[in-house]
Amino acid sequence: MRPKEVATMQPSASFSKDRDEIVQKFERLLESIQPAASDSSGGPRTREDVIAYFGVRCSALNLIARTAGENSIYFRQLQAMEATDRIFPDVLFAVVQAAMTDFREGFMADQKLLASAEVFADFLVQAEVLLEHDYKDAAAVIIRAVLEDGLRRICVSKGIPVKLRDGVNDLAQALTKASMLTAVQKREIDAKREIGNAAAHGRFSEYTKQDVLAFHESVQRLLATLI
Repeated sequence: MRPKEVATMQPSASFSKDRDEIVQKFERLLESIQPAASDSSGGPRTREDVIAYFGVRCSALNLIARTAGENSIYFRQLQAMEATDRIFPDVLFAVVQAAMTDFREGFMADQKLLASAEVFADFLVQAEVLLEHDYKDAAAVIIRAVLEDGLRRICVSKGIPVKLRDGVNDLAQALTKASMLTAVQKREIDAKREIGNAAAHGRFSEYTKQDVLAFHESVQRLLATLI
């Protein structure tokens, strides 16, 4: 019998894909700001203009908080723009464009985290190969370790205090409190981490290969978003 061929991926391929999706979110924001940004008078606008402006500003704050953090210059700049009837979409456009450019070119990222991302990608490739050979339990243990180490390194990078014995739940709670994770992402982590916990404690019958595949995809997507 011929050995089964294993389809491998480039270690950072999926990370790059998700980063591209974030850039696309920035681009959609810029497209929604562009019409108003062409009028840089900063004068009074209609009620509809003001509502639309602050809706886009809110979306921009959320995206920047997720990608650069609430202590970033981009976030602080947008947050400092007060809610009045005098709006400055040209300034909003410039800040979002600068954030997108810096994100795309890697200037937002912590260099240690970037190096870690390559290591995480390598481990996730190993887990993928194990899954190709139906070693779901070993793959689940590796993915769990990547998730916990990834969350810990992100906390440290963002200056979020963590304890040595903090696990995935503690780290995820800390990141959620710091607005680095959404409530939806936290719930997904809560659901998926049970797979890793079951594997680590030998409860192999509690999950399937498909569960581990979903766990793999979830962790890969999450780290690509955070790093």
